[in-house]
Amino acid sequence: MKQKKMLSLLIATVIAITIMSSCSGIGRKTVTIPTDIYSSESYDMNIVIDFTEETKEISPYIYGVNQYGNEENLDLANFTAIRHGGNRLTAYNWENNASNAGNDWYHSSDSNLSDSDEPADIVRTLSQEAKENGITYKLTTLQMAGYVAADKSGQVSEENTAPSERFNEVIFRSDGEFPDTPDLTDGVVYMDEYVNYIINMLGDSTSKNGIQGYSLDNEPALWAGTHSRVHPNPVTIEELCTKSAELAAVVKELDPNAEIFGPALYGYTAYDHLADGDDSTEWEELKEENGYNWFIDCYLDYMCQASEEAGVRLLDVLDIHYYSESSRNGDEDRLQSVRTLYEEGFSENSWIGQWCMHNLPLLPTIQASIDEYYPGTKIAISEYNFGGENLSGTIAEAEALGCFADMGVYLATIWGGNDCQFAGIRLFTNYDGDGSAFGDTLISTTTDDVSLSSAYAATDDDGLVTLMITNKDSSLNENAIIDLTSSGTVYTAAAVYAVYDETYEIQLINVVESTDTNIFEITLPPYCAAMVVLSDDVTDFPNIIADSE
Repeated sequence: MKQKKMLSLLIATVIAITIMSSCSGIGRKTVTIPTDIYSSESYDMNIVIDFTEETKEISPYIYGVNQYGNEENLDLANFTAIRHGGNRLTAYNWENNASNAGNDWYHSSDSNLSDSDEPADIVRTLSQEAKENGITYKLTTLQMAGYVAADKSGQVSEENTAPSERFNEVIFRSDGEFPDTPDLTDGVVYMDEYVNYIINMLGDSTSKNGIQGYSLDNEPALWAGTHSRVHPNPVTIEELCTKSAELAAVVKELDPNAEIFGPALYGYTAYDHLADGDDSTEWEELKEENGYNWFIDCYLDYMCQASEEAGVRLLDVLDIHYYSESSRNGDEDRLQSVRTLYEEGFSENSWIGQWCMHNLPLLPTIQASIDEYYPGTKIAISEYNFGGENLSGTIAEAEALGCFADMGVYLATIWGGNDCQFAGIRLFTNYDGDGSAFGDTLISTTTDDVSLSSAYAATDDDGLVTLMITNKDSSLNENAIIDLTSSGTVYTAAAVYAVYDETYEIQLINVVESTDTNIFEITLPPYCAAMVVLSDDVTDFPNIIADSE
């Protein structure tokens, strides 16, 4: 096994490196462990990597980011997917690049997304940014609410609520052949022309520069609140489902290999019954008649039946947004918040934990809905954020990515983000500063107490085992005993990379040898997230000796 990337190690300033000449003249690096990072007290944590259990393929697209607001941050991690979405996209006019802010900013129609007059300029920019940063999966948003901004003239008054001269109507299908450039005078914006223009400009979804995924608008359950000038009344279930199927069919006719994402639900209330303030009669009748548990069941069932009628899959990826409710309570709740997504019986400190336990843990419940109503549909979390502007944000982000890998999430793109959260992503995509990443095949891994330490392990074709571990205790070291005895391979060395201080840099803090056959003992400082790289070949860590003086 050869892993040349391991030769370039990210060494922080707190690690002293001395180069000593051996008798043979070969250089040897001595890594002096920064002992001042450790506490005087510790707790023990047993971590078992079970090679006898079935492994899981990890989607490469869970390490993604939303483009909006992150245009200058795309080089902060080796992101693998990028999404073009958010409230601004609901009323985006691809013909002139006007968009409307909705309730986020005085219902302003303006040039926030692009100053250009070139059609679909924001998609061209998305493709270019992805290319420059090595991002392979690109997801953009199509407009479905009914109207888009006609101009860039600023605030739209309530009196100019659509239909009005301040908005152009959205129609899914045009008549006749597609023009080379859109008609800016007809008061209409066509979605099939938009998709066709993208394909002609960038190539289809199979091309390097093309768009791989199309989202069926953004957070429809909130249209009446966020975009009251465009869609003043709450969306109904019938409207959302029928529009979703119609627009998806348009895309599939033009680009059969493109993936359709929907319905981009904003949060738990929308998962349950779609729209706050909506007349509950429609939902209650559908629920009782069909035995649905929540709205997600209804949407999947409708899209499945529509797909059967159309003769083509109209929903490839069920898309939700997730902003942790309990994280808002502070660091301690944030450190436990990811458990709501995966742990049976865990009750978070929020109204979700108080009233919604019947649908928790969330991701297994969603998967059960998919299995029953539209098997084969993938899961995306195209907006999420667990918050935090300190190490609690790093730890939560690292655990979230491990959870996404374990729960079979297909695509995940963080909304916003900051230094501490991006550090959690870098642990998975570039832990050594030379492009080394978490493996692509998940191995079953357990810890004694997930409230103190979460752990996820993976391997890849090179045979390295990568193990992400967190220490959620703010004052105690974690003495981690890593058990790989179920493996037929003998692992002999481990390098420990960690984020443990508020520089949010990944630092090599130790290189250790196995204390017994396939048993490693490592110590993590308080409040940290770490990537432990385990090798069966000492040449993967050439001439590096841990010195704990």
